Amino acid sequence: MITPTPTIIDKYQIIKPLGTGNFSQVYHVFDRALQTEKAIKVLLSTDPDKFMDNLEEAQILNKCQHKHIISINEANIFPVNGDDRVVLDLEYIPEGSLEDALQGRWVSIKETITYIRGILLGLEHAHIQGFLHRDIKPGNILLAPTAAKLSDFGLATDAGLTLVGSANGYHTHLPPEFYSNPITSELTDVFAVGITLFRSLSNISDWRSIVPSVPNLIEHMQAGTLFKHIGFKEFIPEKLKRIVRKACHPDPTKRFVSSHEFGQCLDRLRFNIDWVRLADNEWQGNDCSNKVHRCYTDLRTNKVTVTVNNRRVLRECQKFNTLLEATTYMHTHIASTTLK
Repeated sequence: MITPTPTIIDKYQIIKPLGTGNFSQVYHVFDRALQTEKAIKVLLSTDPDKFMDNLEEAQILNKCQHKHIISINEANIFPVNGDDRVVLDLEYIPEGSLEDALQGRWVSIKETITYIRGILLGLEHAHIQGFLHRDIKPGNILLAPTAAKLSDFGLATDAGLTLVGSANGYHTHLPPEFYSNPITSELTDVFAVGITLFRSLSNISDWRSIVPSVPNLIEHMQAGTLFKHIGFKEFIPEKLKRIVRKACHPDPTKRFVSSHEFGQCLDRLRFNIDWVRLADNEWQGNDCSNKVHRCYTDLRTNKVTVTVNNRRVLRECQKFNTLLEATTYMHTHIASTTLK
């Protein structure tokens, strides 16, 4: 990390840090020349002999311009706290990342599919250009108002015609074949999107605290069974569970063969109710006719009530002996009515 945080880098007035990685620091800045807000990525290396290597991310972003990939404006070498560093001038997305969203609110299943579908389009474009991303996770998916955008190509690589890269990546998102033969491929990115889909469908906001508590973590990662051990939430429809299982299949020959095939599978989904969890015992959603659906559990009586436009649907309302039974029924109702 750059210490202390600079206040000005050449024409950029620092507004605030946005995040720190192993190789860079990202800032929200004001471009004084163009009078606009941007993001800049300051690479941590100060070795002049490596500056050209550090420009690779900028070159990849420039070659992979796409609606669903973060835009790069320019790349320069500027002094930062007395050291010359590579600085990438990037599109600024004030809405933040999918990880920010998961930590701050409920992300509906329909919303998740919209984001992941967009990312797969961007990824497909990068693969066609011959590049692997190799670091797909909620923190690297930015939520612009018009489109989700794949960001942080710092681990991306020129894959050539064989789409094979080197041994890097976010370890919990790496497929099992990586651990026996540490190279990355297009199927590595497919697996990582699958894990990202699993995390967002489940609304997991604390991945970094959940993962270390998994018994035999390394064995699960090497076997490709980490997401299975953590388990699907009851409110996730079975169709979506099957899609995640295919994307993250331990056997790469049984995985989606490409981001294009993965995306086509999502395109075939048809939504019925866009449910949002308001509380542990209460859900609300709108259908395509803008009817308002509610499903909630009375914590005193263990009764589940289902309404449409505030009118009870009597055949769906049931009372149970325990809260666990009521909650299971409520989640089953959500899962069965999300998709058509």
